[in-house]
Amino acid sequence: MNARLEHYKGREQSFIKHIFLTRYLTNAAYKTFQGRSKVFNFIDSFAGPWRVNDDANYSDASFSQAVDTLENVRRSLEARGVSGLKIRFCFCEKRNSSVEELKKIAETKDSLEIHVFEGAFEDNLDAIAKVCSDGFSFTFIDPTGWNVRTDDILKFLQRVDGEFLLNFMSEHINRHAEYSEVAESFGRFCANPDWKNDYDKLPSDWSNERRMLKLLKTKIKVTKAARYTPDFPILKPRENRIKMRLILGTNSGKGLEVFRDTQHSVEQDEIKTRHRLKNSSGHEVSLFSESELTALEQNNSGTGCPQFARRAEELIVAALRKLGPSTYSTLLPIVLELVPIKKSQLNKLLVDMRNLDRIRYHLPDKKRVPQPSTIITLA
Repeated sequence: MNARLEHYKGREQSFIKHIFLTRYLTNAAYKTFQGRSKVFNFIDSFAGPWRVNDDANYSDASFSQAVDTLENVRRSLEARGVSGLKIRFCFCEKRNSSVEELKKIAETKDSLEIHVFEGAFEDNLDAIAKVCSDGFSFTFIDPTGWNVRTDDILKFLQRVDGEFLLNFMSEHINRHAEYSEVAESFGRFCANPDWKNDYDKLPSDWSNERRMLKLLKTKIKVTKAARYTPDFPILKPRENRIKMRLILGTNSGKGLEVFRDTQHSVEQDEIKTRHRLKNSSGHEVSLFSESELTALEQNNSGTGCPQFARRAEELIVAALRKLGPSTYSTLLPIVLELVPIKKSQLNKLLVDMRNLDRIRYHLPDKKRVPQPSTIITLA
């Protein structure tokens, strides 16, 4: 069941968020089932439903999209002869009315393994961990605000085997970070009661959002909930400013690659959505086609654009100065975590840097781009 823009009027950023979730889930499930594990757990920690417009099918709710996405992957693989696949769904919600809706939905899908947990996510962590004691677990964390007990959640994420996708509410955090009234809840969100001192030590020319993002990512890594934390900013389409960021928590370099590939793909939907909203509002119709406008905008400011290619090059040079000669497999995650660039785009950049005699490396016969074991040095 694909998300439909008409169900997201006034909250189009959630349309983009759900497209990203389902595309990343699709790729992650295929990779998991074909190598890592035959068991896939999907945990929706703030499942809802709330503010949905499709009351009949809940196609604009994350839990429903996850069910359809993962079941489609399972059926596809079973049609290819891959057997023994198992999917568990864990939906957690504290609003009584929403819990009742989730239970009704679970009853209509009795062929699936769906567990509904009532109450705050943080109060159900042990029960969810018990259900998801084996297999790969993907946790979607999409609270309606920042008043969550992140410390408890990070401990949970550290002990389950898998990845998580966290919705970082950039707009609200940027607006409220310096309000004394929210200091305590921000401490819980950053899993750091003394967060304000650490916040004040960060560069003063950074935005509130950037400093809070830094604190949260640092805490995620310190607690070993994830090794890498790339993020994807989602714009508020009608106002063209950042509304939220989706942070992936992963210990896998492959996860980074899938994240950036997914970002590149979803950027195109985000740009198309923005142009469609402009056209529907009576703005002047462009002489260029939608696909041409999308390509132009993405090439100028999207994944792998000149600005991000320069950042990637600077990061490569800095890493080589610090680490000395390094393998391609060492440099790849360093760049992909911090810069919106795909692996294929990074490969092209490395070839260009070599041609300009900025870096040096040798390739095996018939290979055009660096291999995992390729040693890269500064020229």
